[in-house]
Order: sequence, then structure tokens, then C-alpha cells
Amino acid sequence: MGRRLHFLSRLAAGAGSAPHCGGARQETLPPAEPDAAVPPSAAAALASAADTDAADAGAAGDAPPAATSPPEAPAPSPGVNETAASAAASQAPAEAAAEGREAVTAVVYAGSSANAEAEAFPAALDKKTVSMPVLNYHSIGHDPGNSLVLAPDKFAAQMSYLAEHGFTPLSLTEFILILEKKKPAPPKPVLLTFDDGYEDNFEHAMPVLQKHQFPATLFMSPGVAGQDGYLNWEQVKQMHESGWDIQPHGMTHPHLPKLSPEKQKEEITEARRLIEEKLGTKADVFCYPYGEFNKTTLSVLEEAGFRYAFTIRQGWTTSAQPPLELKRIYVNGKERLSEWVRRLSKP
Repeated sequence: MGRRLHFLSRLAAGAGSAPHCGGARQETLPPAEPDAAVPPSAAAALASAADTDAADAGAAGDAPPAATSPPEAPAPSPGVNETAASAAASQAPAEAAAEGREAVTAVVYAGSSANAEAEAFPAALDKKTVSMPVLNYHSIGHDPGNSLVLAPDKFAAQMSYLAEHGFTPLSLTEFILILEKKKPAPPKPVLLTFDDGYEDNFEHAMPVLQKHQFPATLFMSPGVAGQDGYLNWEQVKQMHESGWDIQPHGMTHPHLPKLSPEKQKEEITEARRLIEEKLGTKADVFCYPYGEFNKTTLSVLEEAGFRYAFTIRQGWTTSAQPPLELKRIYVNGKERLSEWVRRLSKP
């Protein structure tokens, strides 16, 4: 549909390209996870979620309710559309080799190989390893068929599930203290993260989180703040005051590995500087635009004093992972509640 959400349509080098048709993104999803892997403690919850799915689906299936779609918003990077993003993916390896740069290190949500995330989580964790699910949301709105957009009623159902089943959404500070083993974790901790800074996060997500008194973390690109479809600074400030942690996602949501070291540094540090200046807070946790990074990116983050960075690699976050390569769980707008619960419950 040419939505602004083409940000994540680009596939990692070597993972193949997603098919496109007339500029519309054809979604590919993470490999299905075997039901047998679901912990016994989650069985009853899954059954309950399945019942909810059946009731919600009705005769029309599980599609979001019909509604007027929010206004189309421009891409942060002018001239980059879904087709161009796909082309850029195929050109990245050659460009990297020609310029002596490391090829993009990124993992696509779906990947083209069932083995792409075989190492997503070890079968048995060291007892001293801390592990937690980190949910990765994007747009909360209406765009049936687009997995990057979660219908508001589905989002509300997911938050109700967390509240009713004893989960404790964490602030970013709490998450870090637990990950660093400086604070004991509650029985069911979870971190809620939102990428890109869409205006519908303010309209649809914030009221639901306020209802449950849940904190969340927003990764925004300050360079597009106030553009059509994106949060403006007044909205960002209100979200911060209501319990959202605001962190950088690149100044203009760029393909970082395609930039020079100097430009990468500018994109990363300027985004942090502007957030800290506007909100008076610390912004030292990063989220990679498109999930892409290379050795230069990691060096820039380390030199700039960033503590952690989130990828789009799939799996629970653990204290055994490199601090600048933390995993998350992609929230698929097409999934039924029971599928979401299964992935939330399985390390």
C-alpha cells in the first residue's frame, strides 16, 4: 500500500529478497514454532487465548475490523520506497566489497532459511543467565494484511492478557537493572518496545498502556518528528511524562552500513543529543534502523558510550548476548492471540 512502514521491507544481504508487486510489500513471517516447545505452565493460557481467537474470528476470519486507514505518511529518507529498498538489498554486498566495508549484519524477521534463527535461544540456559521477552511493536492502526500494523483491538487484547496473567511490563531502567543482575526480576517480566515513532502510538497505544499503568520504550528518529504520520515533540513529551522511555533510532532512519563512519556517527549521536536536549533524559540505548549494522556501527556506539542496542533478531533477550546485539520478539499484526502468547511464553 506504499505505507511509511516500508522501513523494514529490506532483506539482509545474503538472505534473499522479499517479493514485491507494484510496490506493495509481500510479507514473509518467522518460521512456525512447534507447539511441543510451549512450557506446560503456558498450556492453560494458550487454550484460553485460542478460545478468544475463535470468538473474535467469527465468520469473517481474523481480519481487523473495517476502518478508515490513517493518512499515508512520507518515508523519512526521501526517494526510498519499497522497490528501491529491495534493490538496495541486492546491491549492498557489492557496494560493501567495493568500499572495503563489512557486509550488513542484520537478520530479517522472517529470513529465507529455517536455520536462520536456529541459535535464537539455547535449549538449556545457564542458571545464572537472565532472560526476558522484549516485544517489538511498530504501528498500531488499521492496514489489513500488513503484518507491521497491529489493529488497536488486538493491541488492547494483548495488553489485557499481560495484565490478567501476571506479567510485569518494565521501564527501560528496570529492564537494564534486571539484565545486569542488579535487581531481581518479577515472575513474568516483559519489555514493550515501539519502533519508528508513528503518531498512532500516541493515539492508540498510549491510552491502553495508561489504563493498565504499563511503561513502554519508544525508539524514534528525531529527524522526522512532526512529519505527516509521525509523532511531534509535544506528543513525545506527553508520552514520556506518562511513562514512556524515549531512545534513538537514528536521526533519519538510515541504512547505517551504507554510510561513511563519519555519517554513521552523526546519525547516531545527533539523534541521542536531540532527544536528551528535548526531554532532559539519558538516551544511551539504541535500536538499529532496518535492523542493520556493521563493525563501524558497533565501534561508533561503543565510543559514544551507548550501553545497549536492540536488533531485529528473533528470540528472548538474555544477559549472555552481546550488549549491542540484543534480540526481540516481532509482534506480527496478522497473528491470532494464541500465536502471540506462544511466542511470548517460549524462550
